Amino acid sequence: MINFKQFHESKFYNDTLHPSFWSATGGFDQVVREKLLTISYDVAAAAGVDKLIEDIQLTGSMANYNYTEYSDLDTHILLDFDKVNNDEDLVKKALDGKRFIWNLRHNIKMGGQDVEIYFQDVDEPHNASGLYSLLRNEWITEPVYNEPQVDERDVTLKADRIKGEIADLEVAQQTSTGDDLQELQDTAQELRNKVAKMRKDSLTDDGEFGIGNLAFKELRNSEYMERLINVANRLYDDKFIT
Repeated sequence: MINFKQFHESKFYNDTLHPSFWSATGGFDQVVREKLLTISYDVAAAAGVDKLIEDIQLTGSMANYNYTEYSDLDTHILLDFDKVNNDEDLVKKALDGKRFIWNLRHNIKMGGQDVEIYFQDVDEPHNASGLYSLLRNEWITEPVYNEPQVDERDVTLKADRIKGEIADLEVAQQTSTGDDLQELQDTAQELRNKVAKMRKDSLTDDGEFGIGNLAFKELRNSEYMERLINVANRLYDDKFIT
């Protein structure tokens, strides 16, 4: 069960932007800004695309009022993928691989929050109620304080149902052999796809405070998403054990 008392006490929605990074007037900490820009250029240089950067943006809950202790400094490096290669899908996969390796190898925290780097095509739609250009040092979309009304029971129900499915997969993985392993691996992948679609649809239809997105955050913060990934990997490995 989600402990919503603790959920709210952790300031799920806050009266101010994160005080470790933002001033009372909405200005971003310049020391942190310079560090994030340096990291972004280093990551882009390692991928050979640093000369193509069009913007570097901070987005997500750290550019809004809904940050928690689990929030990341989501830093997006914007490029025109077409200038890298005409096959934009190939470019996206290659850059995703580069940023994944960087995030895996580095564990940088600022103000107690993890730094996460992403590559983004300039033409990719990105709907966010808080979006800040680190490169230009100005708001693109300045967030408006508007505390949402969240149906906690629906979030709890949706998250707990998926937690149960993940726990069932873990139990089944420990006792299954042969053809059952492939079926369970398929089930694990279907569940990952289901969670991803739940979050995407929720963001599209209801924004950051949609039930599906909040349920996803609970799954991530309680490490159930990591457990789902781990059990899927174990099922794959088990197929080859002799």
